[in-house]
Amino acid sequence: MLTEVFAVNRSRIRRVLQILAFDRLVELKANRGAFIASPSIKEARDVFEARRVIERVTTEIVARTILTPQLIELGRIVEKQRDASVQGESREVIGLAGDFHRYLCGLAHNTALAQVLEPLILRTALIIALYGTSQAAVTMYEHHARLLQLIESGKSLEAARAMEQCLYVLESTLDLRERHRREPDLKSLLTMIS
Repeated sequence: MLTEVFAVNRSRIRRVLQILAFDRLVELKANRGAFIASPSIKEARDVFEARRVIERVTTEIVARTILTPQLIELGRIVEKQRDASVQGESREVIGLAGDFHRYLCGLAHNTALAQVLEPLILRTALIIALYGTSQAAVTMYEHHARLLQLIESGKSLEAARAMEQCLYVLESTLDLRERHRREPDLKSLLTMIS
């Protein structure tokens, strides 16, 4: 099925599934196949808590050290996110949100923090696919636009608090009740994390 959906051969699919399994987005079960990972509600909360800790620090660093070309690139990501939001492309908004957080973290020039954050961003996309509501994509653009303004003005502590608030708001849009968990479509999930 995946070979047909993505128009690639089986060996390529196997390699991709192994990478996704390493990132804990897919569970490979012997003689049964590949299944989308199922993070628990507790794990979802833990992912957001870890992200708040890491991204508060990286945002504060970036607000003190960002250069104009980097601000322009961050602004482009926010503009694309706004456009996708206006067009109702929630998957695109979520993917761009990941790009925003990745790029922002990279600007802190701390490889260790960036390496820890990357799997958390990927896991967040999975969590949104499982527990997200229609509000998940709506709020992201507004928070990122506000973050950009604070970073641009060099208000490092305010930007750090705004990043923390952004992640709290995103977490609050999730329906973290077990009976409301959805089974995500693999193609949709792959689109969000690519």
